[in-house]
Amino acid sequence: MAHAEIHQDHSIDAADLAALAGRTLAVIGFGNQGAAQAANLRDSGHTPVVGNRDDEYATAASEEGFDLRSIAAAAEAADIALLLVPDEVQPDLVRSEVAPGLRAGDTLVVASGYNWHFGLLDVPDGVDVVMVAPRMIGAAVRDRYVDRHGFPCFVSVERDATGRAWETTLAVARAIGGTLGGAIVSSAREEAALDLFSEQAVWPAILDVVRTAHRVAIEAGFSEEAVLNELYLSAEPAEVFAHVARDGLFGQLGLHSRTSQYGQLRSLTALDEQGELASRFARVMHDDILSGEFAREWSRPEAGERLEALHREVAASPIAAAEAQVRARLGD
Repeated sequence: MAHAEIHQDHSIDAADLAALAGRTLAVIGFGNQGAAQAANLRDSGHTPVVGNRDDEYATAASEEGFDLRSIAAAAEAADIALLLVPDEVQPDLVRSEVAPGLRAGDTLVVASGYNWHFGLLDVPDGVDVVMVAPRMIGAAVRDRYVDRHGFPCFVSVERDATGRAWETTLAVARAIGGTLGGAIVSSAREEAALDLFSEQAVWPAILDVVRTAHRVAIEAGFSEEAVLNELYLSAEPAEVFAHVARDGLFGQLGLHSRTSQYGQLRSLTALDEQGELASRFARVMHDDILSGEFAREWSRPEAGERLEALHREVAASPIAAAEAQVRARLGD
């Protein structure tokens, strides 16, 4: 059983952030993660400049008092640049606006391992590349910093050109609140693969379970309102998953009736752990993700059009139509 090294702090002082002293930080992109991390950095005593397009996010950065610059100007000013724009725009943005401003000795911090692992980022030689990847949405990154609960994050050094990349990595993680919840030593490969695996194996399986359960229950003669509320519209599954995170996958079973516990465990133990689901998950992990096939497919120009077609396909499905009708009847 493999275990990762974890760095966790109950409190943080200036000495813990020494690797940031005298260095200019720049947050590239003031979206959900960018806004949260910029605010956390400022509250930790290291106010960043912000690089952003001239849009509503730039307006928000200005209104919150940050030194707003163009992306190219922010990268030029930065000793440490936090790349917090969507994965799909990073390669072109780094090539055209970020990389030209980076110098030997600077640090590029990525919050996702995807583009670096799959070789899609052109970063100048002599620049450290590190990963600080919160496992939390942007709003919660801010809220959990403020209440000092912190959040888990993955950290790694991908290129140590200076010999000081690890100190920078931990200092950035500390400054945004990541070590309060636990900074887990990982890699861009691991972060990207597990993220894609959740998206392409776990969540499609869950969506298919719900879709299939809906069809079977409707064919058994039950109403759309009852079926959809039992499956997810009531938000009960969200409550269950919240307790899974707090109490454990099986620890949360104690919150259910004994009838429910018996039914869940009886059916679970009857499933074949090495069956078709395991085979499908292995194919996704190895044939689609680790092989780089998905990354190559998603990088093709026509991938965006394919995504829109897939959205249209699921929007026309029976469960989507039923959901719209039930929501309308319930006044949602």
